[in-house]
Amino acid sequence: MVIALLMAGGKGTRMNMDLEKPMVPVEGKPLIEHVLSALQDSSEVDEIIVATSHHTPNTTLYAENLGFKVLKTQGNGYVEDLSFILSQDVFKDKVILTITSDLPLITAMIIDLVLGEYHKSSKPAMSVMVPVEIFREHGLKPSLVLENLVPSGLNILRGNDTEQDEEVLVLDKIELALNINSPEDIICLKKLWGNSRR
Repeated sequence: MVIALLMAGGKGTRMNMDLEKPMVPVEGKPLIEHVLSALQDSSEVDEIIVATSHHTPNTTLYAENLGFKVLKTQGNGYVEDLSFILSQDVFKDKVILTITSDLPLITAMIIDLVLGEYHKSSKPAMSVMVPVEIFREHGLKPSLVLENLVPSGLNILRGNDTEQDEEVLVLDKIELALNINSPEDIICLKKLWGNSRR
């Protein structure tokens, strides 16, 4: 069983907006709804849980009103919140796909591709990375570069709060590169959408 854990409890301070980051409107829908739609369309995801915190009360209400299960974290940071979630018994030994709420280009096809690769792997965890060249090509600023690779915001692991041996999957896809972290990222997103619709 695959549980998708949508991480939506961060402060989003780099956006310089009064809105919670998951609720920032993009193409007429909040950021989080683009990701939720892709997860719902995935043929590999069995359950979706939205992880929020006291930083994102409007996101909590929004997800609940759409009928999604919400799990409230302490809002101490991505790693701390994820560790707290994985320590819950309900996740024990389940396959957990973690995804951030700021990947508006993500598709069900990419999610299914990643999960398909994960099921072929012998390792309990998988980290999905994007080549740094994609960021340069589109004028994006990566938040973290590790040996010419950038973490994508999409990962898979087993539900137990321990260090896990991981496979690194490198995918050359803008859909995994464009995290909305700043107003400049929204400008880049609008350009990409504009070009794809010509």
